[in-house]
Amino acid sequence: MAALISPGMQLTQSSNSLNEKGYIEFENLIPEDCIVRINELIEKPLNRPMINGRLGYIKKDNIRYLSSSLSWGREIIEAYTNQDIVQLMEHYVHEEVHLSNYRIYRSFPSSYERMKWHVDNKTDVYDEAKNRFINKVALHDKGIIMIVYLSNVEDGGLQIVSGSHQWSFKEDKENWDDRVNQFREQIVTFNNRRRGTVILYDYRCIHRAQPFRKGNPRTSLFGQYSPSFMPVGEPILLCTRDLDGLSDMQKRILNFNQTPSGENWPIGSVGDLVHEIGLPQTATSLMISIFKKLAKKFRLWPR
Repeated sequence: MAALISPGMQLTQSSNSLNEKGYIEFENLIPEDCIVRINELIEKPLNRPMINGRLGYIKKDNIRYLSSSLSWGREIIEAYTNQDIVQLMEHYVHEEVHLSNYRIYRSFPSSYERMKWHVDNKTDVYDEAKNRFINKVALHDKGIIMIVYLSNVEDGGLQIVSGSHQWSFKEDKENWDDRVNQFREQIVTFNNRRRGTVILYDYRCIHRAQPFRKGNPRTSLFGQYSPSFMPVGEPILLCTRDLDGLSDMQKRILNFNQTPSGENWPIGSVGDLVHEIGLPQTATSLMISIFKKLAKKFRLWPR
């Protein structure tokens, strides 16, 4: 297997960039053959919806989320647990970190979907009674999100408010749409980037995905790394094929022997699934047909 990260990453320089701007961007950090292999692993499941236990994608809004993202190949695990990247994160956070949220996803153009400006220094707990995630901002939380572009991104890329990690955490506030006029000039947009681009940012930074109105679908890898004092996060599902030879550091990052504190996000709705597989008209016709047969059997419908 090819090495994912080139040697010689400058910890102090990279950490200083994170301290100053809240983000750092790398090119050619992950070799092209590794990006190609990851794309090969995920292409089939990203083209079939998850139904009746068959793994595939979960649809939410204009995005397909790969189910059990870490289970499709060892290359994906290596990308999430690379020693050099983890070392930089822990140097910056001054704590051991673990993978608390993760997903691989494919975004499609939409004329109406728009992500809110938000921060991710928060906890996500699934409320069974309300059937939704409950978010709570954690003012003391300081961690890193990693985004890897798995496809070329011309439009609809990540947007970060430069330097906002230095002041956003002073308010108990997750969504920042009402303040956009105050930070518009500090917005940095990561468009026109090649596949393989890696972006690390302090998740206290105000950020979003730019509204994606046109262009080819784009695919990305997302990982949120939280300090050790924060909750474990999502369940991590792995294939036994990929467990041999994992280092102690990798097992720690992947929360071995730890109990998850939440559910995997997103949880798809029946409506999203029905729409995705094109059932509205078919399902309606089927239900009418069944009703007619039952009605005739019990003489409730004219023969």
